[in-house]
Amino acid sequence: MVKEHHKTPDASDDHAAITVEGLVNRFGSHVVHEDLDLTLQRGEILGVVGGSGTGKSVLLRSIVGLKKPDGGHIDVLGNRLDELSDAERSQVERRFGVLFQRGALFSSLTLQENVALPLIEHAKLSREEAEYLARIKLALVGLPPQAARQFPESLSGGMVKRAALARALALDPDIL
Repeated sequence: MVKEHHKTPDASDDHAAITVEGLVNRFGSHVVHEDLDLTLQRGEILGVVGGSGTGKSVLLRSIVGLKKPDGGHIDVLGNRLDELSDAERSQVERRFGVLFQRGALFSSLTLQENVALPLIEHAKLSREEAEYLARIKLALVGLPPQAARQFPESLSGGMVKRAALARALALDPDIL
């Protein structure tokens, strides 16, 4: 199987992966970010650390489009998010792999089914193809083959985190 990769309008390898300029985030009178700038180049790895309530998750939610900033703008893969149509924005957002803090796996699905779901829904693969790739992704994050048939509640916290990473990697995102 060959995966075709289509770039969204104006996306170019010359652009930074993520550029945040003048970001402002507020909740009522509480200011979380004021004039925050950040540039993340392609291939660069960034760890965001800080105390509880300092805005780490709010920053990431803004970058992936889950929270509209109160000011400033965000460019992702050469696309200014606030200037895109809903359809164009959706195409950019599909290039993200998101790993949630507590895994956010579906408890009624096995690990294999959790990882296969985005492949079926977004890549339109057959269930058989998606589950095959899901087993590969689970192996890539260091889970044993028998884990694929297990449900999240029967696993350790570390195994759940690995499964959530496999799901975040399922669609081979440009940004994780």
